[in-house]
Amino acid sequence: MNEDIRIHSWPCSYYLDTSKQWVSGKLSLTPVAIKFTADKTGELLVNFHLSSISEIKKESSNLIFSSLTVLEKNTKHWFSSLQPNRNVVFNILEHFWREQLLSSQSAGAEAAALQSTKGKELTGLLTGSQKRLEDTAKVLHYQGEQFDNIMKGLNKIEGDMDVADRNLVRSNYWENMKDHDIIQEETGQRPQTHGC
Repeated sequence: MNEDIRIHSWPCSYYLDTSKQWVSGKLSLTPVAIKFTADKTGELLVNFHLSSISEIKKESSNLIFSSLTVLEKNTKHWFSSLQPNRNVVFNILEHFWREQLLSSQSAGAEAAALQSTKGKELTGLLTGSQKRLEDTAKVLHYQGEQFDNIMKGLNKIEGDMDVADRNLVRSNYWENMKDHDIIQEETGQRPQTHGC
């Protein structure tokens, strides 16, 4: 990860112990370090790794100013007049500091856990896929049964239509025969007997 990438920066003052004065500037947080740059000179006054921090605290300087202290290799760094406020900056710095501590402590365990986690993840995916396949097979079976029932219903309807068609043909035949017999009677011809 690039150390020059700035996550965030806050306007504040830094207590410069060598000259015993507060210097205005910007406190910056990168993925691995904390830096402070003076506004007037642009000089980098503080630059240390998060892993070298042993403590971050909220304190007061001269009993008036709310400050943030960072203990790094037996050196206490004081930051005050933090914008937007001390609590916001404290929470963010502490979060990244703790993440850095956790990542450095668990680097060895993380590699082994990653293998195990990947295996569990793949097993979970396989189990999920198998369940989806089983569910899909059940749905397809049910749909197949529905399709079979529809086909049986259509075959029954087709059979009923054949019977109705035959009955209609017979009915038309007898109707035509009656009309034919009536015509023969009117013309004086003798009706013929028909057998079906």
